[in-house]
Amino acid sequence: MSRLHELGVFLLRIVTGFIFFVHGWMKWHQGLEETAASFLAMGLPASLAYIVTIVELAGGWAMMLGLGTRLMAAAFAVIMIGAIITVKADAGLLGNGQETGYEFNLALLAMSIHLWLSGSRLWSLDTLVRHLRE
Repeated sequence: MSRLHELGVFLLRIVTGFIFFVHGWMKWHQGLEETAASFLAMGLPASLAYIVTIVELAGGWAMMLGLGTRLMAAAFAVIMIGAIITVKADAGLLGNGQETGYEFNLALLAMSIHLWLSGSRLWSLDTLVRHLRE
């Protein structure tokens, strides 16, 4: 991978990790019980709210640090597929005037899939650990 390409993937990793971290933080900040109640209201298991919140918080930080990037990206992709199918699909791509559409979720899904497939080695803890083992 060229240095410029890896720099682009690095920026994608930072932005993706940050967005998921902030979404996890918002769920945590509003209260896990309230987040669980909102998941129930959408027809989802309340326990899923806890899992998604922790994955977004911890996974967002891990991704920004370049720790387990591919694993976190795969988890984020699953979350986005679930959000699109269970919550956003009925509103359509751009929304229906009452609810936002899934265009943002689709972009995050594509970003996550790219990071899952390619990884991101530039300025990552995974690379540092790999070099220390050599």
